Amino acid sequence: MSSEAPIFIGTEVVERVLTWKELVEALRAAYTLDHDEHISPPRTFARGDGASLRALVSVPPGKRFMGAKVFGRGRNQGMNYLISLVEQDTGEIRALLDGNKITAYRTAATSALAVDCLAPHRPLRLGVLGSGAEARAHVQAIGALRKVESLQVYSPTAANRERFARDFEASLGVPCRAVSSAASAMDGVDVGIAAARSRDETPILHADDLHPGMVVVSVGSTLPQQRELDASVIAQCDLIVCDTPDEVVSQSGDMLGARAKGIEFDAKVLSLNRLVRGEIGKDAKLPLFKSVGSALQDIVAAELVYELAIREGFATGLPISFTYKQ
Repeated sequence: MSSEAPIFIGTEVVERVLTWKELVEALRAAYTLDHDEHISPPRTFARGDGASLRALVSVPPGKRFMGAKVFGRGRNQGMNYLISLVEQDTGEIRALLDGNKITAYRTAATSALAVDCLAPHRPLRLGVLGSGAEARAHVQAIGALRKVESLQVYSPTAANRERFARDFEASLGVPCRAVSSAASAMDGVDVGIAAARSRDETPILHADDLHPGMVVVSVGSTLPQQRELDASVIAQCDLIVCDTPDEVVSQSGDMLGARAKGIEFDAKVLSLNRLVRGEIGKDAKLPLFKSVGSALQDIVAAELVYELAIREGFATGLPISFTYKQ
């Protein structure tokens, strides 16, 4: 087999080589291919004595690599993310990557892909709930793909939302304003982005904040105990597009909360794969993109980073080798 040594790619290289447009197009290509349930099986979550470890694996169709992302939360609440890339042809471990920034990039890029499929084809008015890293990444990703006409942002801390508005008014060159409520942030927008759970897990977005014709994006509730959307939002949206439908339905606190209130939504929960393939979405009046993340996104993003880092000479060779079994 190949004697090529595995490489390591750190966060600084990820930030140097990865661009939003390239990542969105790589994800679009991956989601255009037909998927089955075995490509990215449900994640594994192990817990013990105050520590936890989560693993996600995927064999993306049409790609060179398959891979895994593993991240553990220590008893001190800290964590690292490790992504390993393995040749689909030979089973060789080819690269190890720091997955922290890749996780942030792939989440926002996947949302931007869904927005591009669902939102009207004109300059977009954005409404944002949250002013942290996820909210910023979502505006950057959508802004790299589509022209933004205006932005409204709400988060509980006035200084944070005002800073967010100033920063994006400077970078996007369009009117951006901080507002004093979630309802005001959603007023008249084409795309409403929920990227900030409340500290006490009280839902931050309600059906009264929505209007027909807008696209809702929700990325802040990925575990059963987490809440971001009120059950009324799940009831009102007529299409719920999910990156991993089974996990969204069974693991997201938003969906579990809606189910507990007797809201039936299974018939309108459909996959991002079907949306990107053009099979759904054309007639939706109030669509929701609900994301909990997927190993397919991680591995597609990591393969793109690998290719760019190799091309630019930024990858670090590791003085190690793995025993090959055949």
